[in-house]
Amino acid sequence: MDINYYRNPDISGKDYWKHCFLNNNSNNIDQFTAKTLVSINGQPILRQHQSTYLTGKETCRAHHFAMLLATAVLSNQCPNFSSAQVRDTVNVNFTTTPREDGITRHHSSTATPRSVIWIDTVNGPHTSTHIYRQLAAHAPSHEALTFICLDVLGNERNNLYALIRNIEHTINEIKPALVVIDDIDHFMPFGGINAAAQFCNLVRDVTNHSETSFLFIGYNNLGKKASTSGNLGKMLFLNATHVFSLSTQRDITTARLVRSYDLSNAPQEINISFNIGTDNLPHEACIDSPASTTVDDDTLRYVIASTLAPGDTITPQQLLKQVNTHRRIVKQQHQAQLIVDQAIKLNLLQPASEPDKDASTQSPHYDNS
Repeated sequence: MDINYYRNPDISGKDYWKHCFLNNNSNNIDQFTAKTLVSINGQPILRQHQSTYLTGKETCRAHHFAMLLATAVLSNQCPNFSSAQVRDTVNVNFTTTPREDGITRHHSSTATPRSVIWIDTVNGPHTSTHIYRQLAAHAPSHEALTFICLDVLGNERNNLYALIRNIEHTINEIKPALVVIDDIDHFMPFGGINAAAQFCNLVRDVTNHSETSFLFIGYNNLGKKASTSGNLGKMLFLNATHVFSLSTQRDITTARLVRSYDLSNAPQEINISFNIGTDNLPHEACIDSPASTTVDDDTLRYVIASTLAPGDTITPQQLLKQVNTHRRIVKQQHQAQLIVDQAIKLNLLQPASEPDKDASTQSPHYDNS
């Protein structure tokens, strides 16, 4: 079976249509496999010949999650996120070794080092150097990590077609296991559909004809806010094999698998919760159990007594609605009383005289006289 290139079309005039059919009669179909590079909770995250897309708000920790995956590829090991596992491109026996920081990492002594290309589209050379040193600390050799800072190009960075050619040449020369682009929003934000199509064709050629995997970071591809990743981000997002949505709240980031072509090894949704450690890498976060949703006895007695007459019926949904309504009213009354108390303390209000003898059944009034 012959696979055509997107960026190098074949002009020999051969009929390649017959090569599109995958069946038992196809020649050498067994050669087409996608071996796992990194898997967490049994679910493949990075695979050869495939691409992974990380998205979320601009404040999510997609950059740090990408660093985790890149360092796992470089060092053939990954922090233990509930039996996380890293698999090499060949079958090896994995062992676990505790580190001084108490984190168990999976590694293989027989695995060969794998190389990573990290393309930084956001930072200048000074910040990029800091990121490079953090990644290089996990690389087995200097040749294993190639860090590209596009900001050094200056105005030449806007020559998108030359940029695509140089990236293609570097990938073909190094033949990395993983290519990371951090991030797509700043890669070619003003590039048109033609430049985006050219880069997507490059990604197709690399994944079809090499063992390289891609990891992209693009923001706001999900949700109501419009994405800033442009034409390229939209195309890469739709073409990605695995899509993770990341959200950060109170220093805890959750990475959730929202789309994948392989859900056979894990539940349909995979949640990975982590915080950032002193090494600036993600570490599994201990999530407290959710607070109890039951109501106190007095509240439930009041709601039922004020809602139901003897012999009446109510559904669970209706009862929940009544309880939530009561809670909202009590909360609003409490907030209103706090505001009034503050105003009285500042001598802005004072209790008004009762309008009539039945005022005790009404809400108290205040004036600023």
